[in-house]
Amino acid sequence: MGDVLKAQGDLIGAQKNYRDFLAISQKLANQNPSNAGWQRDLSVSYIKMGDVLNAQGDLAGALKSYGASLEISQKLASQDPSNADWQRDLSVSYNKVGGVLNAQGDLAGALKSYRDSLAIREKLANQDPSNVEWQDDLEISCWLVATALLRIDVASKPEARRLLERGRDILQNLEKRNGLSAVEQRRLEAVKAALRRF
Repeated sequence: MGDVLKAQGDLIGAQKNYRDFLAISQKLANQNPSNAGWQRDLSVSYIKMGDVLNAQGDLAGALKSYGASLEISQKLASQDPSNADWQRDLSVSYNKVGGVLNAQGDLAGALKSYRDSLAIREKLANQDPSNVEWQDDLEISCWLVATALLRIDVASKPEARRLLERGRDILQNLEKRNGLSAVEQRRLEAVKAALRRF
């Protein structure tokens, strides 16, 4: 319900639903802290709340919510390093935190979060090159790190270019294998446009 309301632009309604989801998730997680599924639900509820706060312009509130999700994701990922779902969740949390830090002007903090996400996504993509979602995730992380590098330090241009080229190659490979969605096609055009500026 919260997702639908958010998509319709009703951020207040979405926030109420996400707050209810968070309260239920928190109660269940507190009842059984060893239940990894309930802990993950709590992490997701923090992400949802962070997303709506971010959309409302409450960056401090969004960062707090994303930070809570990140803390849970870190625990789950460290408890079971072989669980690819926990690892991916952790990469998402890093990117969410990085996005808010970027919006707040903390470029160094954003870059660190983006790099942490990229490291996880590289491992996942290398484990299973046929996994389209993980390849797509890796391309997004390449873009985030590259664009952050370009905003911070001109001397980082060679690394940024390598990441952009890698992202382009991933999208072109996905295009050959399965075709691209409209969103992915726009990302490919953005990467190509960024590379033309070098």
